[in-house]
Amino acid sequence: MKLSVCLVALLALAPALSGCSVDSETWVNQNRLEVHEDQFTDTLETSKIDDGMLHAIGVYYYRFGNGTLTGAVSYDPKSSKNNLARAKAEAARITDGLHRNGVKDVQITTTPAPGTGNVSTTVLTFPALTAHSPTGCGMMPGYDSPIPAPKTGDGMSDYGYGCTVETLLSRQVSRPSDMLGKPGFDSNANGRRQADVVEMRGYYSEKSNPPLEGEAASKN
Repeated sequence: MKLSVCLVALLALAPALSGCSVDSETWVNQNRLEVHEDQFTDTLETSKIDDGMLHAIGVYYYRFGNGTLTGAVSYDPKSSKNNLARAKAEAARITDGLHRNGVKDVQITTTPAPGTGNVSTTVLTFPALTAHSPTGCGMMPGYDSPIPAPKTGDGMSDYGYGCTVETLLSRQVSRPSDMLGKPGFDSNANGRRQADVVEMRGYYSEKSNPPLEGEAASKN
């Protein structure tokens, strides 16, 4: 009698237990670092754009550039020194210097700036790509600031485990455009072919090369 009562009680509890779940949303970050579109803009005194600065701009463009580098050299129409002819000469000099430092897509123009006197300035700008930590990811509490008191002990954590790693990785990316992949790596020198050569001894396919059969030595 007691056994049948127990069985009935267990059967009654079964639907309630089936509705329970031990699954919970993960506290581990599931996203990777991101590449964002940005814009580089700087205003420089034209006379101070020397070879060293042109080289630095070329390096910066190589790392982050994502389009045409445009610029405008200013001049004062009423100035005897900072005139249109001087501005055109400076634009040509800057263009040539950027070309020599690897920036091929350059458009430098001149622009009037009345009232500026003898000092010319050059505005340089280009679209850029920058690496960032995943959206919504912050640094580990206590990593670079005092540990704040948690808002609550229930539900999701304010910090996704692994976000700090992704953030630090994003700061070390030298050329963010590389994260998007590069076309043209399907040549005869690509990595897959090298792996076939090393592991399977095949060059144009996974099939091994036939054995070499040279001239046989005389038996006499």
